[in-house]
Amino acid sequence: MGKLNFLLAEDYLKPKIYFQSKSTPVFTAGYASTDYSQFDGLEHLTQMLQSPKAFILNAFQIDYYQTLPKLICKVLRENRSYKKLYIVGPELSLSILKRSSKTVYEKHADDIEYINVERDFQSVFHHCLKLLREGHILYILPETSICWKPEPLQLFEDKFTPLCSTLLSQEAHVPVLCSSSTEESNKITLHAPDIPSNYIGNLESRIYQQSETIYSLLDTPASDYLL
Repeated sequence: MGKLNFLLAEDYLKPKIYFQSKSTPVFTAGYASTDYSQFDGLEHLTQMLQSPKAFILNAFQIDYYQTLPKLICKVLRENRSYKKLYIVGPELSLSILKRSSKTVYEKHADDIEYINVERDFQSVFHHCLKLLREGHILYILPETSICWKPEPLQLFEDKFTPLCSTLLSQEAHVPVLCSSSTEESNKITLHAPDIPSNYIGNLESRIYQQSETIYSLLDTPASDYLL
């Protein structure tokens, strides 16, 4: 019995080895030097891409070569992210982008989905909300704000010029990341994300405040834009 007790005690004193679950993969955004020459504010993009939440990218610049969507898809692919990028726009704009994807950027075509806002406005609106609640990314083309007026926004048109991105932001509770460019610079600037919880009041008030904030990135009040 003495030997048995000794063996039991020895086993008890042995350091125990516990199995640990695999740690969460580290998110990496391997931007190239060409990316830094094309974009300012990439840290804001990284912040949004590594978050588990969805976000809306409100583009204020025409990007025929899809440089920003291409970069987003590259980072998502490298990190094996579940997120998917959806470009939201009118039929003509989407046709142009799709044609360019089948030529120069053919290998990136499968990473991007397209949403035509000229179809059933209400079904498109609810589809966008569903995608945001699932954690995906909506890329709002600049011309989308002109042609797409979901029914809730139509109530505000006589009072101010709202952005569809702010309606989606407030309804889905996701941030808006804006991109813009100036005539003085060839770079696309990515601004700090705009958080919907920064605004208070009823839906109309929140959409108005957020639209004004986003328009101010262009130094242009909402009342003077898209009129």
